[in-house]
Amino acid sequence: MARDVTRVARAGERVLPSSSESATPPPLPVLPALRGLLPGLRRGQAVTVDGVGALPLALLAGPSAGGAWCAVVGLPECGMLAAAGMGVDLDRLLLVDEPGERWAEVVAALLPAVEVVMVRPVPRPSPQVVRRLTALARRHGATLVVAGPWEDARVRLRVESSLWTGLGDGHGHLRGRRVRVVAEGRGVAGGRPRSAWLWLPAPDGGVAGSDLEVLGAAG
Repeated sequence: MARDVTRVARAGERVLPSSSESATPPPLPVLPALRGLLPGLRRGQAVTVDGVGALPLALLAGPSAGGAWCAVVGLPECGMLAAAGMGVDLDRLLLVDEPGERWAEVVAALLPAVEVVMVRPVPRPSPQVVRRLTALARRHGATLVVAGPWEDARVRLRVESSLWTGLGDGHGHLRGRRVRVVAEGRGVAGGRPRSAWLWLPAPDGGVAGSDLEVLGAAG
């Protein structure tokens, strides 16, 4: 599988100019509902997301809808129907479900060719692997979205609270989930944690702001 990914990556290299060719490459877009947390995904940097589920997929929706190629590595439970409902362009998505112990090799092969790589490292990566892949992302102007800890991440996103709606007195159908998402880290605007209430997913399967406005400092 890693050899096949390498061939795809070499065939696609180079989608965008590398960060070395531009002092301030433009960020990748995010969905409107996420802009209160992140104005965009900065190229050449890592963003971590606690766990897997709707939030990592929502981060892919903005770039892919804007024409960027994305890849998902090591998340076989990633639901394609859910991803499409959130706005991910499946025609611009590469999947490597089971990279095994070679996940770092797969990510290294993808970074020169796609603009966003989402990965769940198993086991926890060593500092050497983190430095190597972060350097590759910086060199090629790609963004790493990591489901789990990542030492050099500039932004960390986490779901602080979650509530499904649609169930009545023990019966009914789940219609949507309202979550409070917190963004923190050196890459957050102003350097202070920010939070927002979102529908993730909304009743129509998409991503939207809930009835509460974006909050300032979290906590």
